[in-house]
Amino acid sequence: MCGIIGYTGPRKALPLLLQGLHLLEYRGYDSAGIALATEGSLRVFKKEGKLENLEAVLPASSAAKSGIGHTRWATHGVVSDKNAHPHLGSKGRVAVAHNGILDNWAEIRKELESEGVEFTSETDSEVIAQLVERELETRKPTEAVIAALKRISGTYGIAVAFADKPGLIIGARNGSPLAIGIGDGEAFLASDPSAFASHTRKAVFLQDGDIAVLQAKSWEIRNLRGELSDREAETLPARTAEGDKGIHPDFFLKETFEQPQAVARALGNGGRLVKDLGTAKLGGLDMSPRDIQGIREIVFVAMGTALHAALIGARIVEAWARIPSRAEDASELRSANPIVNKDTLYVAVSQSGETADTLAAVREIQMKGGRTIGIVNGVGSTLARLCGSGIYVHAGPEHSVAATKSWSAQIVCSALLALAVGRSRYLSLGDGRRVVEELEALPGKIEQALALKSRVDDLARRWSRSTSTLFLGRGVLYPAALEGALKLKEISYVHAEGFAGGALKHGPLALVSPEVPTFALLADGETFDRTLSNMSEVRARKGPVVAVTNRDDPRLADAADEVLVVPPSLEVLAPVLESIPLQLYARAVASELGRDVDRPRNLAKSVTTE
Repeated sequence: MCGIIGYTGPRKALPLLLQGLHLLEYRGYDSAGIALATEGSLRVFKKEGKLENLEAVLPASSAAKSGIGHTRWATHGVVSDKNAHPHLGSKGRVAVAHNGILDNWAEIRKELESEGVEFTSETDSEVIAQLVERELETRKPTEAVIAALKRISGTYGIAVAFADKPGLIIGARNGSPLAIGIGDGEAFLASDPSAFASHTRKAVFLQDGDIAVLQAKSWEIRNLRGELSDREAETLPARTAEGDKGIHPDFFLKETFEQPQAVARALGNGGRLVKDLGTAKLGGLDMSPRDIQGIREIVFVAMGTALHAALIGARIVEAWARIPSRAEDASELRSANPIVNKDTLYVAVSQSGETADTLAAVREIQMKGGRTIGIVNGVGSTLARLCGSGIYVHAGPEHSVAATKSWSAQIVCSALLALAVGRSRYLSLGDGRRVVEELEALPGKIEQALALKSRVDDLARRWSRSTSTLFLGRGVLYPAALEGALKLKEISYVHAEGFAGGALKHGPLALVSPEVPTFALLADGETFDRTLSNMSEVRARKGPVVAVTNRDDPRLADAADEVLVVPPSLEVLAPVLESIPLQLYARAVASELGRDVDRPRNLAKSVTTE
């Protein structure tokens, strides 16, 4: 979702802010802007559309040593220049960039307008700038920001710049992430540390209720009562600074091809696997074998691609640990007054660790006494801190809005959890060792699956103009079918539907036609023959079929127009390998149609508002 970058220090601010905005593009945005602070003035530049539009109106150079920047994803108000951030107060003394949604903005705006304040945008965010500016008449900057925040309700991550204090930036957080970057005589503020990680890896992550007061050579954190808070800086992992596409034309393809390395890191490069004991070593779980023995159910909680990975994780848990397991849509769970049991382990899955619905669901579970752990890629993220224990995915930064490598790594981390729990309960030593061997071999098998790219590109050229595409799978491959459909519609804007093979006759069969391709996912195991039957039903109605399978079966030649074979694996791990051709197909179709693969319309990488 929206991105914030701020800088104060000895260097010229404009190029640093612009660089930060480029690094935040992956979050999704529809407009962008920059406010530059010099003594007694704030110069604001903002434009609808891509950053190139903003760059066209920026000055060739600026002496400003401080400023804030923003990429907006519209909530209140249409996409336009005037609704882009940062927003100025009516007297030009304050500029504000805001991520989040305010609940009571309309009534505050009405109050301020009655006092003669003139608004220039349709956004809820401008209310913050106007409130802070009014409070500045009688208060110092930090006090003015605190007074303004006490008036509003809702979620926010804000950066505030001041005309009269050009070296000062104030940030505040409530439900929307912000981090401070501490450099050598300079300071950064960003919604994602990747925006400043190439300049400093020393960071402080704000918590809800924090007020950050930044100057070039000093920083402090206060709460909403104005009291100083103790907070230690931490060192970001080196991968946070990655942002180069390398030899690839887009981040989506780059990250698709990074999956062997991402899965290897999820496996701790072998360090999380204990082959002699046939188990996984997960120090972050903070659970003893005796604790694990007390688990009676495992419930995964997630959204989007992470939810599809969680659905697979639940299947793996039941296969290896023989514990009832399920996955829940976090947005539904959070508002359902869930029944929380003390012997249930709740596993929150998120790439960013900042997904609003997942965070809200975890807080509701914790309020009811439930035990939560996280499977999270975002180191230092809100979810990681909220859960306190769990498994870091270590997939590395993911810049494309549509997830690829984090999906595979999330499944693998769920498998590690299932292995650790299973070996503490019903999984035998021999079976555990076989699982370890399969997991160790997975990165190499992903490399082999990626070699299908040229064949998948040919399919995309053939069917890129199809108005719809169907994906079917059974058992553990049903969530993979859902994910295949999601990827295609996310980045190509082509309608796609994923469904369970058994549901074919219950509606989806009506969509079958010669113009609608069907991708059928099959794995060597008990569902193979039934999925083969589904394919024959589609072919009988003249629907083209692509089989994606880990079993080279001669019957597939008659049941499918094309057969894409990935390396063999355990049935429950097949989704990792069989998703590779689906990711490549989605990207190839999007490319054929001229879509922006990394930044699809209307979507954001991290959904931090409801």
